[in-house]
Amino acid sequence: MAVNVVVGVNSDELSEDLIRLVWEVAQRIFRKYGLEVYVVPVTVNSKFPYISINGVRVAIRSPPSISELEDLILSVALYVESEEEEVDLVASLEDPIIADAVLISY
Repeated sequence: MAVNVVVGVNSDELSEDLIRLVWEVAQRIFRKYGLEVYVVPVTVNSKFPYISINGVRVAIRSPPSISELEDLILSVALYVESEEEEVDLVASLEDPIIADAVLISY
């Protein structure tokens, strides 16, 4: 099983930090669990950067901690087992906890 993490970034400092964090967490998950995490940065024209984990999209307002991001990637990877499931997770990550997550299923 592999996890695809698309990092939607714009040209701000938060985006640069987010790419660095996601890459570090991807390496950490591989070392700890042997789970391959593919990180794909893309440039977007939106107010806030986001990450999309196997199709589950999370808006980022402030950089999450390494452990928060690791937990988020692992929990979404385990929850969304099939690529056929179209699920969006709309959440704002506020330091130090995830606030107001809403699950929308199509």
